Amino acid sequence: MLLMKTDKLEKSYGTKNVLNTGQLFFYKGDRVGIVGQNGAGKTTLLSILAGAEKADVGTVDSLGEVAYVPQFEEDGSELTSEFASRWGVPDRKAMSGGEQTRKKIASALGLGAEVLIADEPTSHLDIEGIKVLENQLNAFKGAVVLTSHDKTFLNRVCSAIWEIEDGNVSVYEGNYDAYLAEKKKRVLKQKKEYQAYVQEKKRLKQAAKKLQAMSDAIKKAPSRMGNSEARLHKRSSGKQKAKLNRAAEAIITRANRLEHQEKTKEQQQVMFDVTQFPAIHSKRVIQVKDVCLQIKGNVLKQRVNGVVRNGNRVAVTGKNGSGKSTFLEALYEGKEISIAQPAKMGFFRQQQEDLDNDKTILENVQMGSPYDQTFIRTILSRLAFKGDAVHKSVSTLSGGERVRTSLAKVFLGNYNVLVLDEPTNYLDLDTKEALTTVLRAYPGTIVFVTHDRALIDDLATDLLSFDEEEPFLRPVNKTDSVEKVRDNKEELLLATELKLTETLGKLSIVVDETEKQQLEQLFQELLAQKKQLKK
Repeated sequence: MLLMKTDKLEKSYGTKNVLNTGQLFFYKGDRVGIVGQNGAGKTTLLSILAGAEKADVGTVDSLGEVAYVPQFEEDGSELTSEFASRWGVPDRKAMSGGEQTRKKIASALGLGAEVLIADEPTSHLDIEGIKVLENQLNAFKGAVVLTSHDKTFLNRVCSAIWEIEDGNVSVYEGNYDAYLAEKKKRVLKQKKEYQAYVQEKKRLKQAAKKLQAMSDAIKKAPSRMGNSEARLHKRSSGKQKAKLNRAAEAIITRANRLEHQEKTKEQQQVMFDVTQFPAIHSKRVIQVKDVCLQIKGNVLKQRVNGVVRNGNRVAVTGKNGSGKSTFLEALYEGKEISIAQPAKMGFFRQQQEDLDNDKTILENVQMGSPYDQTFIRTILSRLAFKGDAVHKSVSTLSGGERVRTSLAKVFLGNYNVLVLDEPTNYLDLDTKEALTTVLRAYPGTIVFVTHDRALIDDLATDLLSFDEEEPFLRPVNKTDSVEKVRDNKEELLLATELKLTETLGKLSIVVDETEKQQLEQLFQELLAQKKQLKK
């Protein structure tokens, strides 16, 4: 059943053409995810579809009731007690960002609309809130059109991905992973077509050059030749030269008429220079033992435990307000937490306090960095600061640009331990992928807070969940998803008990005192892990 259709849509801001689409159709049951780089026109398209903004050219025909959830506007509507309870919306005026988001979505779904349009509905939601949203959208009977920077969310909700690039909309069937796979095929096809185009043009030009050389090689009549013979020779050679010249010109024309193929964009590989990297030789970089986290006397977590080993990537997860950011602050300040020497810690905060507004992006990142300008510009290019964009003054940057600059400044600084608080907020999907690539290549240790399940799956070696009463750091089982790991306590408990038995056996026969102390410490850690898993 058709619920919405558009005619050709065009929208420009000044001289910039943001949208130039063909016809678009939305049917009952559609789950469309709109993707594209920041500034590509995703929000503009959604606001035009919702009737909140007018297109310069084209029309939108809505055949059913439309509900719109904008990203930044506050929602002043009232909720029924049923919807407020279902979405965990508190009965108060002052709400957090996540609570405001839940209220907007609950209000829209409560209208009985047939088309739901949502701009970044996952913003400010924790993982549990995003799961609730996924269930609600999958149960929704009408059509859903949305944008999101959450790859896992797009995979679980969407049945089609529409990519906006240079104002045009390309349609891909399936979820986000299917879109990536199909786009990879298209890029590979484009690469082959470009290579064939270059080779054919080169072949034709060489053929034309050869014919031209043959024409130039035809000599004039020798001086000893008589007049009649010379006239015959001139006529014959002239015909040959003309023929060869025409053939060469025809080939050049054919080369120029070849259908032009665009060269695919190649990404330079990220390789940190480990000779410039301040290494840590200790196996244990961070040790957290029975740490109590509190704010102004309010205890958030009574006991936090875990050991972060050198080179590990620890994902700190949990509901909003559970103490994750407080833990990062305590870690950075070394409060009751043992930090190995010579650990050099870089801290990324959402407020970007480390940026100098009077300097350019490149100047900010270069300050205190051990890396050369070529490598710094490679990383900045990955984070969508290409060419002369690195010379923009920080004072002129948007919120998302400041986040990217601050991130680059932190992980290109003279550090070997990174502490990152929600590093993927305000980043588009392409930039998130690039950031993940950079963080994977990083040779040091990373502790990061995030609600981004894809980042956890792609990067984390260990998890510290603040949804637990007593958070305890444990390794991620890479054969499972992060959510499966949380429900895998029995398997982890069995593995811990086997390790305990093995360690106890070694303790009973060890002679070397140093080795005995190491085994004893490992035994105590395993006992604590067993205790935590049994809760």
